[in-house]
Amino acid sequence: MESEKIRGEAKSLTYRGIELTYCELGESNSDVIVLGAFSFQTFMPMVEKLAEKYHVYGVVMRFDGKAEEFNADGSVNWSRQWGSDVYNLTKELNLPKFHYVGKCHGSVPGWYLVKNHPECLKSVCSFFLAPHTKKPNSNKFFEVFKEKGVIGMLEAGLRKPEGIKAKLDEMKFAGKVDPSAVPKYAVNFAEHIWSSIDECIETLRNMTIPVEYLFGTDDLFFQDHFDSNIYAMMNTKGSRSVILDSERHFMEIDCPERIASEIFTFIEESSKKY
Repeated sequence: MESEKIRGEAKSLTYRGIELTYCELGESNSDVIVLGAFSFQTFMPMVEKLAEKYHVYGVVMRFDGKAEEFNADGSVNWSRQWGSDVYNLTKELNLPKFHYVGKCHGSVPGWYLVKNHPECLKSVCSFFLAPHTKKPNSNKFFEVFKEKGVIGMLEAGLRKPEGIKAKLDEMKFAGKVDPSAVPKYAVNFAEHIWSSIDECIETLRNMTIPVEYLFGTDDLFFQDHFDSNIYAMMNTKGSRSVILDSERHFMEIDCPERIASEIFTFIEESSKKY
């Protein structure tokens, strides 16, 4: 099948009336990586690199359709719904324990699994976004968007200007994205997955699953949540943290091979049980 949210072949299955869309690459490999993202267009070069060594499933994080995770006021809790979608798809596909990889918003389902279904995880890569347990230091990332529009945000988020067209094309054809849900359920996901920030902190301090954080020094979003990011790196038990000088927010476009290389190294190292 075709999907505006996936570059290349798309697949889908229906679980209790909920249609879940995904891509699958690297079928000849035995070890499984699952990713979540709003769209697999500009992420696809990184996914293809990962598929050289792993059986990779990319699950589309949606903003509409039937839901099962709700807030007290009856609205959909998308932080939990994205995670629930990923979990339900992996169960329907009878996937074994897997490595979860997420970049920015894509890390949210991984943390839902940490909280609710840790038994299915081998490791978690939480790149360019950690659970935010501290007040933000600033709001530069979204201020640039408000002041300079999409082009200004992309210029601030990319080292290589040629990546702007690819991202604009993705935004044009990627389908529905709810702007109000992004800061609420992606940026501030900790308060929607855990019952309290203290409970989130307790999870980090007692982590038994290998976790890697990765950030770029020139990512405005990293700077906006600097205190939360440093706290997560310093207080997630047994975690590995990497900070790359000069990298910006859309690193999956600037250098997808570098992200894949970090994932390969982390998974290999985490299996050594130091």
